[in-house]
Amino acid sequence: MVDSAMLRRRVTRWITRGARPADWTCSPGDADMVDWYRIGAASLIAVLDPARAASPAATWCPWDHTLGFWLRRMAHETAVHRVDAQAAIGSAAPLETGLAANGIDEVLTLWLGCHQPPGAHTSGRAVSLRVPGREWTVALHEGVVDYCPEADPAAVVSGSSSAVDLWLWGRAGEEQLSVEGDVAVVRSLRAAVAAVTG
Repeated sequence: MVDSAMLRRRVTRWITRGARPADWTCSPGDADMVDWYRIGAASLIAVLDPARAASPAATWCPWDHTLGFWLRRMAHETAVHRVDAQAAIGSAAPLETGLAANGIDEVLTLWLGCHQPPGAHTSGRAVSLRVPGREWTVALHEGVVDYCPEADPAAVVSGSSSAVDLWLWGRAGEEQLSVEGDVAVVRSLRAAVAAVTG
């Protein structure tokens, strides 16, 4: 909870100051943890105005420097941690379909595209991820993510948007998906995602 609350304060400062906070940390000190979390969440919600989604904002995304980046990023961040909290008591509900599809796209283009460590889990063989109405085909090469929709994939992973997104984030297992083809290539993709998302 502390990390999540700190992240919300960090993003709020990032947006309001127009730059990445440098070496910034904060602590609840003696404050009640739940109250401290609520205050941080309320501060973030106050600056995440959907009506201003197209407004310029400092971000860590090379191609999206708008408030819309933070609206999407924090919506997905919050949804995944909601699943974590619900899973702890045995009642995790799936992610909303559109949000989950956006999350898959974010993992493949932003996280893998911007943070792939050199030499990590690269085979050059394509994997297709299929959810109702959407499909992504990617291959990992040395330092490069190849988005190759016309490729003949070595494996296909399919399922609901929620199941595929949560699998990419390590919150769901392969048993919730349909996996066809080379399972080793699928697991290499998942390992590469884990390496860049922590």
